[in-house]
Formats: sequence, C-alpha cells, structure tokens
Amino acid sequence: MTAPGRVLVVDDHPLVGTALVVALRARLVEAIRIPVGAPGEILAQARRHGPALVLLDLDLGAAGSGHDLVAPLRALGCPVLIVTASRDLALIAGAIARGAVGWVSKEEPFERLLDLVAATAAGKEVLSAKAREELLRVHEAGLARHTDLARRVRRLSTREREVLRQLAAGRSAADVAEASRVSLVTVRAQIRSILAKLDVRSQLGAVAVLNEAERTGLG
Repeated sequence: MTAPGRVLVVDDHPLVGTALVVALRARLVEAIRIPVGAPGEILAQARRHGPALVLLDLDLGAAGSGHDLVAPLRALGCPVLIVTASRDLALIAGAIARGAVGWVSKEEPFERLLDLVAATAAGKEVLSAKAREELLRVHEAGLARHTDLARRVRRLSTREREVLRQLAAGRSAADVAEASRVSLVTVRAQIRSILAKLDVRSQLGAVAVLNEAERTGLG
C-alpha cells in the first residue's frame, strides 16, 4: 500500500524536482526528492523511505534510463508514475508494460500535473483501461519489430556489416572496393546480398535498418 500522501521524486533536473516537491508540500502532500545517482542508490533511498508513490523521469541523464527502475521499485511496493518530457510513445509504453501505473507529460500545465500526482498518491486510477490497453499494444508491436530487426541483422556476415557501415558513412561502392582492395564487382555482389538479407530495395533502406539497429543496441 502507498503511504497516504507520500511521494518520492526521482528527476535528474534539480529545478524540476525541487519545484515538484515544494508544490506538493504546499498541498500538504509529504514529498521527498531522491538524489539521482546510481540505480542501486536510488533503490536504497526508496527502500529507506518506505512504500510511496514514485514520480519517475525516464531520462535520468548519467544515471541512465528510468525504465530499468520501474520493476525494482514496484518490487519494493512503490507505485510508479512516469513524469516525462519525452513524446516517444514506445518509450512510455515500455514503462507501462514494466508496471508503471500511468504517465504525465511535463508539458502539461503545472497545476494539472500536480492534480494528477495528487490523485495517483490518493490511490485513484489516472490511466484508463482503454489507454493502458493501447499502450500495451504499442509495446507489443515494438517488441515484434525489434525481434524482426534482430532476425534480419543477424543474417549479415561480418564482412557485409563492414561494407554496410562504410556505405552508411557516405562511401560509394567504388570507394569501398578500393579501400578493401577487392573488385567493384565483388562489392556490388556484397551489396546485393545485404539488400536481400535485410529485405530492403535500396542502399538507403539498408542504411536506415543499420541506424535503427544501432539505436536499439543491435548494431
């Protein structure tokens, strides 16, 4: 159970974190700002303060992603409300799938944000069943895309990945051939193989797949 009115603020931006704490205390909500350090330190602080609603930013700067804290905080008995400036629905959906009770944008009017936090602290549902289901569908679709992307990227040989990275760097097939001391015919054959394995029709499409794979840690 959430301690009545108790809120822990986990946000790497000192101004935002302090403003939330001050405003919530003005509403007679017991609010505490947890310094953002290593994930283990954040969890230790949450454990020390006991079960409470955690306002969690998804971008914790040097401390990494708030995603990794949602499940451990839930295991401590802390409901988690995501408070984020991100507009990445897949990112938000991932947090909901990990157990967050809801989310609110930092772009909301500040009083509206405080109302949602207070309502959540009081145990009220701030995310409708319909909205939750839609976010979970977004998350499932993202997982399916990630799986498909991994499958296609794994098809590439080490040499093909090297060629693709050179193409992504703006080098032409002739440049790649010269740098690798192989024939242009060989490089063009490698490019055709890359396109087939990635299931794309152009070098531009292949580079886009590579960029997405590297953004998601598959490159």
